[in-house]
Amino acid sequence: MPIRLFYLFLLGWLLPVGAGAQNAHPDVIDSLQRRLAATSAHDTLRVFLLDELCWNLSRADLPRARSYAEEGIALAKRIGYTRGEARCRQDLGTCLSFVGAADEALQQHFMALRLFRKLGMKKAMGYAYNGIANCHNLRHDFATAESFYLKALALAEQRRDSADEALFLSNLADLTWQHGQPTRAGRYIRQALKLYSALNNLPGQANSFYTLGNVYLQSNQPDSARASLREALGLYLMLGDEYGASGTYSNLSAVLLKLQQPQQALANSQLGLRYARKMGSPDRMQNAYQQLSEAYAYLGQYHNAYEMQQRFQHLRDSLMTQANTRAMALLQSRYDAHERENRIRLLTQRQRVTALRAERHEQRIRLLGVVVGGLLLLVVVGGVLYGKLLRNREALAARNQMIADKNTALEGAAAQLQHLADSKARLYAIIAHDLRGPITAFSGLADLIHFYQRTNDQESLHHLPTIVHDAAQNLNNLLDNLLNWAASQTGELRCEPERMPVRELLSECYELFQTSAHANQVQLQFEADPNLLIYADRNMVRTILRNMVSNALRFTPAGGTVRLHADIEPTDPTQIHLAVTDTGTGLPASQMQQLLRPDLTQIRPAAGRTTQGTGLGLLLCRTFSEYHGGALGMRNRPTGGTEVWVTLPSAGMRATTDVPAQVPAAA
Repeated sequence: MPIRLFYLFLLGWLLPVGAGAQNAHPDVIDSLQRRLAATSAHDTLRVFLLDELCWNLSRADLPRARSYAEEGIALAKRIGYTRGEARCRQDLGTCLSFVGAADEALQQHFMALRLFRKLGMKKAMGYAYNGIANCHNLRHDFATAESFYLKALALAEQRRDSADEALFLSNLADLTWQHGQPTRAGRYIRQALKLYSALNNLPGQANSFYTLGNVYLQSNQPDSARASLREALGLYLMLGDEYGASGTYSNLSAVLLKLQQPQQALANSQLGLRYARKMGSPDRMQNAYQQLSEAYAYLGQYHNAYEMQQRFQHLRDSLMTQANTRAMALLQSRYDAHERENRIRLLTQRQRVTALRAERHEQRIRLLGVVVGGLLLLVVVGGVLYGKLLRNREALAARNQMIADKNTALEGAAAQLQHLADSKARLYAIIAHDLRGPITAFSGLADLIHFYQRTNDQESLHHLPTIVHDAAQNLNNLLDNLLNWAASQTGELRCEPERMPVRELLSECYELFQTSAHANQVQLQFEADPNLLIYADRNMVRTILRNMVSNALRFTPAGGTVRLHADIEPTDPTQIHLAVTDTGTGLPASQMQQLLRPDLTQIRPAAGRTTQGTGLGLLLCRTFSEYHGGALGMRNRPTGGTEVWVTLPSAGMRATTDVPAQVPAAA
């Protein structure tokens, strides 16, 4: 019986959430479609109407809802209407979450969040965070879901928006109650109830009392649960909310059974069933049948209990069939969208052929006009001469204007060429400076070999491969950085993020540099949670790690330690903090500021220490981290050495596995 009660109240928790998104009346859909047909193909109002149709059809007809949303997104991108694109993506993500497509919904909510952040729409950002949290809740990632609900709540508190604060607090209460944390759930829902009371929001107060009653029941406080559910029932009846009243009667029946009042429990269950039938809600009827079965069983009326249980089972099977049907409809909508794209592509090609034919016909007409005009010019000689004089004057004015425009354009082009020439000269200086070290190392190998052979120094000869390897690796890293930087400047570099374990990337970097570290008598370590996932481009992250570790090894003396570690960013749980620390001498503040400047024109070849680089590697690290919406930073540690870090998007955590978190390398 406790298992059935838990299922009953879990169902009761889910239903009020869906009740707030009832489908619109068919007349509303018809009105929106008529307005859509009357709008221009490139009007921002059309994007708004497509978004409204998507939302109003989100539960009744998901394939059509998705089609409207995708059409709205395509139109908004075509006409540059960023706000409309963000709204369509946000509502499409919500529709997808209704049918359990959490991964697709999460992708749409993240895209909407980036657009809202770009537009500075903090209220909309809060709802995007709320949608992302709902998706993580569907994936049973409660910790990540709670972190995004808290981000949404923080934005609402900054804006002093009490209505949004109450909404996000209610969602936090539902989440923590579902996760078996009634104490925290009670604290959240009481804060929401206080805000709804201050706003005189009766529906919000009713839903808050409903949730509070469920929290009390989970905490084994049936008296308090009964009082809260009666408060909710009174508000639902006053508001005429039959959906809420039906669920409250059923849940109140469960509380009365716990208080050993079976007759009252049976009466409440019957009232819950009456309201559910009146409004035609299968979900509420299923809830009522289950509770009636429990009440009849408690009273010893097993025949009635069995009949109610059979009705409950039949209705639940029917709802599962409907869910499967919606999933199949979603797949069908994807196929239909693909077919529509093919048809649109074919129509576009046909339109191009038609336009080409029309252009040829127009050229023939123009040629005929030229012939007729020539004949008229021969007849009207005086008019021709006067017209020629006027045309010459106009042509002279146009030519003068064209010369002035070209002069202006040439001046701008000259300034741009000068800037490019300056950048090119600085880049050549950087290449010449950074190539000097590896090439000098190669040119001096012949002298070293001759000297060691002449002195018969076999031990030093054994160290020559290490010197060659270090010089070649430095040269290879420099060329990789230059190629990556050039690709990023020309726009040829594409960011293709994916979910992957952070520890796997750190392990690759460790394997790449452990030989050089051992040769330089430096201890190389890495540390990361094996379950921590990152959402980023694999090659870009490899380049970032390689540059940070290479710089750290270059500045760390023999006997020192270079440590590579990753964890969740404390100030932003959606970001991962990747850092490399060394035990070198640190960097002067002026040089650190120069390395952190974002413009290549500020970079100069380093002077003084031969181990110092140009900063191009750090420039790549910052560029690649900004591709992902992250940042680069560095500081001198109080205990000595330097710490360089970047922040990249987190993809949450995966299932726990028994993998060690730290692997050191012997010096």
